[in-house]
Amino acid sequence: MLAGDIGGTKTALGLFSPEDLQKSIHSRSLPQARVSERYPSQEFSGLIPIVETFLKKNRSILNGYPIWATFGVAGPVLENRCQTTNLPWVIEGEVLEKNFGWKKGTVHLVNDLVAMGWGINVVRSSGGVHWLRAEGSDKRGNAVLVAPGTGLGEALLEEDHGSLRPWPSEGGHTDWAPFNPEQVRLLQFLWTQFDHVSSERLLSGPGLLNIYRFVSQGFPAPTLLDRGIPEEHLPEHITQAALDGTDPCSPPTLGLFVEILAQEAGNMALKALATGGVFLGGGIPVKILTFLKESSFLERMAQKGRYRELLDTIPVGVLLQEETPLWGAAYEAMLRMPV
Repeated sequence: MLAGDIGGTKTALGLFSPEDLQKSIHSRSLPQARVSERYPSQEFSGLIPIVETFLKKNRSILNGYPIWATFGVAGPVLENRCQTTNLPWVIEGEVLEKNFGWKKGTVHLVNDLVAMGWGINVVRSSGGVHWLRAEGSDKRGNAVLVAPGTGLGEALLEEDHGSLRPWPSEGGHTDWAPFNPEQVRLLQFLWTQFDHVSSERLLSGPGLLNIYRFVSQGFPAPTLLDRGIPEEHLPEHITQAALDGTDPCSPPTLGLFVEILAQEAGNMALKALATGGVFLGGGIPVKILTFLKESSFLERMAQKGRYRELLDTIPVGVLLQEETPLWGAAYEAMLRMPV
């Protein structure tokens, strides 16, 4: 099986054996690709030249076996076609099949959050999840995935005979609603910059910077905004400064970010009746895991009035492995292979 995780910065490809993947799931261990490679996405004109480079280098591993391929792509996938969000690429499953001479129907494109959702089936019992609340983590039921990173990705995970089947969502672009007077002031601040304030305007790398600008406005001492740091690097500096206490505005910024993330997680949990769990993915939660564990995340997530008792029983886990979407793409390809 050929699996891919296609992002604006990097593209990861891997060759997997269905037998090896099944064995890792049954033994509750993290999977190992026969071979995997990473490529800088922006140095290529599209996915085809990356796949060509990868297969040319690793053709001996294929040993004549037919390819079943799944690619998780950052962008909406319609009719097995995707205009990528952060790259000038159009990816089409049928074009890939024709270019490489693969059988019709063997290439499947899925949204990157769908790939990550499939990957939860691989990692949730193998040490690939840190549980903020582990009680009930083995029970069945629908689940949700909330993944703040470059943007805010979300997916619904339908319980299906013990497995989780992901369904795509663009819920990160829905309207954001404040919880308390401080957040009302934050919304008013953002209205001066954006006509539409979505959850992604707060729960993402750029969103973290938006919150920092709100928190630091009028602050007398120099802040990170005064240090000449390139804007695209400011979110990681804010996160690090919040963890090591080197900037007075960063801890309250990250605290507000975590509160809003908890609110969104609770909203998603109610909409899907996610008794099977809330999973936090993307690049940010794993980087702030220490902060999350010491925060009031679970308390804020449960503040939903009459549904507090229900939300207090839902397991919450942070996805630890960057390879989860790649493993999920391999898992999806395995499910489609003929028995």
